[in-house]
Amino acid sequence: MEKIGSIMSNKKKVDIVIVGAGLAGLTAALELKKLNYSFVVLEARNRPGGRIHSTVTSDNVTIDLGAQWIGPHHKRMMRLIAEYGLQLIPTYRTGNTIYEMKGKRKKTKGKLPTLSPIAIADIMKMKRKIDKISRKVPFDTPWTSKLAQQLDKITLAEFIKTNSHTKAGMSFSKLLIEEALCANLYEVSALDFLWCIRAAGSIDHLLAAEDYWIAEGAETLINRIAESLGETIHLNQPVLRVMYDEKTVTVYTEKESWQAKKVIVTTPPNLLTRICFDPPLPASRVQLSERAGLPSVIKMICVYDQPFWREGGLSGTAYSDQNPVKLTIDSSPLDGRRGVLTVLIGGDSARQIESLPLESKQVEIKKALVRLLGEKAAFPIEMFEKDWSAEEWTRGGYGTHFATGVISQFGASLNSPIGPIHWAGTETASEWRMYMEGAIQSAERVTVEVINAIIKE
Repeated sequence: MEKIGSIMSNKKKVDIVIVGAGLAGLTAALELKKLNYSFVVLEARNRPGGRIHSTVTSDNVTIDLGAQWIGPHHKRMMRLIAEYGLQLIPTYRTGNTIYEMKGKRKKTKGKLPTLSPIAIADIMKMKRKIDKISRKVPFDTPWTSKLAQQLDKITLAEFIKTNSHTKAGMSFSKLLIEEALCANLYEVSALDFLWCIRAAGSIDHLLAAEDYWIAEGAETLINRIAESLGETIHLNQPVLRVMYDEKTVTVYTEKESWQAKKVIVTTPPNLLTRICFDPPLPASRVQLSERAGLPSVIKMICVYDQPFWREGGLSGTAYSDQNPVKLTIDSSPLDGRRGVLTVLIGGDSARQIESLPLESKQVEIKKALVRLLGEKAAFPIEMFEKDWSAEEWTRGGYGTHFATGVISQFGASLNSPIGPIHWAGTETASEWRMYMEGAIQSAERVTVEVINAIIKE
C-alpha cells in the first residue's frame, strides 16, 4: 500500500500519455513531437514494436517474425521507410506458384491455378461482387451502412457460399481469404471482411499487400523511430489503471503515474480488459473489447543453405487448404546467400499444433513443406517460430476480425473518445485496417483529434 501511495503522490505531468509503443503509438509520438506537445509512451513489453518483431539468423540474415509485408498502395509506410533510410525488397515472384486444394497440388505462373473456364469465371464474378458491395460500406463508419445489419448477421463462410456457383471457385476464394485474414471463414463476419476491402480500396489492392518487405527487417524501422523519440519511451511499464474525468486523466503503471490532458490508447482491443478504468468505460466499449479476440497465428521461418525452390522453377509462394501450413513466401536476402522461407499457420491449423512440443511441431511443418515444395524442404539449417497467440501482450495476430453481430451493435464505440481517452491502432483505421499502413493512419487521425480537443478546451 505504501508503494502504491508513493506512485500516486509522485505524479509526473505531460500533455498526452500514449499507451503502447507499437507502430501506432510511435507514429502518434512523432506527430506530437513535431507539434511541440509533451508526451510519454508507456509500453508493457521490453521492446518497442508491438506486433512488429525481427531477429537475425546465426549468420546474420534478418528475418521478420511479425508484421512484414508492404503493398504498393501503402504510401505512409513508403514515406517512413524512405525517411529512415531503409531498403525495400520486392517479394520474389519468378516461377510457378503452388496451389493445394482438396488434396490436389497445382502449379501456375499466373495469379490463378489451372481451373475450368467456368470456375475462373466464377472467381472473377466473386471478385467483382465483393468490390461492388464493399463500396457501399463506409470506410470510417461501416456500422451506419444500410447493408450493415444484413452483412453482420452472416459469417464470411455463408457469404462466400451464397455468392459462389462452382465448388472450385468457392474453394479458391476460401483459400485466399482465409490466408489474408489469418482466420477461418466461419469465425468472421461478412461485414468485417467487406470493411477490410473498403479500407484497402479493392480486393486486388488487398491481394497486392505482400509485394514488398524491408531488407533490414521491419523492427529496424521501429528502432530508428524509437531512437528519434529518446527517453519519452518507457519500457516494461504495463498500464494497470486509468483514472479520468472530463478534463484530466491519470495513468498508472506498477512503477509510475502520469497526469495528462489526454491519453491515446493504441493497444489491441482485446487487451483493454486488462486495464482498470475509473470510472468504468461505457458498456458498449467494454462489450466490444470482450468480443475482440485476435485470430490464432503462428509464424515460422525456415532457413536453407540456398533458395532451392528457385532451381525447380518455383517462386516459393504456396497456398494450401490442408493443415497445418496455409502459406509460404520466399523472404530470401537479395545476395542469395541463404534461402529464407516464411511459413504462416493460422486459424484452426495453429490451434491444432500450438500445444505440440517444438520438435514435433517442426516435423509437421517440414512434412507439409515437402508436400508443397519438394524433398529439399525437409532439411532447413535453422527454424524460427513465433506463436503470437502465446505472446502475453498480443494474444493473437495480426489484427482483430470481429464475429457476427459485433460491428453493427458495438462498432460505433471503436473510435469514439470517452472523456479524455482517445483510441488508435490498426483495428481503428479507416484505411488499410489490420496492416502497418493502417496503424500509421490511425495515429495521424487520433493526433489531429486530440490536438483539436485540447485547443477547444
